[in-house]
Amino acid sequence: MAPILYKIDLSPPANAVRMLAHIIGLQLELKDVAFSSMEHKSPEYVKKNPMGQIPTLDDGGFILGDSHAIMIYLLSKYGGNKSELLYPSDAQARAVVNQVLFFDASILFSRIKVVTLPTVMGTLKSPSERHLADIEEAYGMLEAFLSRHSHVAGDHLTIADLAIANTLYAGVLIKKLDAEKFPLTTAWYKKMQEEPSYKEIAAYGSSLLSQALSFTWQKCPEDLETDAPPLVAL
Repeated sequence: MAPILYKIDLSPPANAVRMLAHIIGLQLELKDVAFSSMEHKSPEYVKKNPMGQIPTLDDGGFILGDSHAIMIYLLSKYGGNKSELLYPSDAQARAVVNQVLFFDASILFSRIKVVTLPTVMGTLKSPSERHLADIEEAYGMLEAFLSRHSHVAGDHLTIADLAIANTLYAGVLIKKLDAEKFPLTTAWYKKMQEEPSYKEIAAYGSSLLSQALSFTWQKCPEDLETDAPPLVAL
């Protein structure tokens, strides 16, 4: 049986996992979580994922939460000859990938989530100046990572790129990337948007999230920076 991924389409972490599966040719059984009714906080869901977060993986009864852990697991079990490229076994190369994954989890995604989550839930009417400053500061950190390599954790695509690219599609809807301040990040993000797996999965998620944010902030989706055409409805 195919591994089951509990997801929502606008979730950056869930879409990072889905991009990885697309790249390694792994078929996932996708199950939508009723986010608006807080299914991810229900007793049944929390039994699977004590963090009450999306995504959650169920691989034949083996349950795992956190997109970064899920990607590492899926590569280890199903990645085949693509595992080495996407998550190198060399201790130093892997440490650099892990560093960026931890940066995504602890800094970049957390600074964006405090805006997107309450906005989608209808409780935040606009990001504060502090929100915007914190996100721009995180962009500066990402720029520094990219000053070392052509990708965020090396000179080729890794799972760190998948994680950051999906987080960034949420970030740019809140605080646009300034190409003059962050030329390396801007160029890298454009390159990531051309990846087939990004076009297949993440662009759609970006478009959905754009609509969700614009609805609460009472803006037209076109006023938010996204990388896919606006959709008619959520």
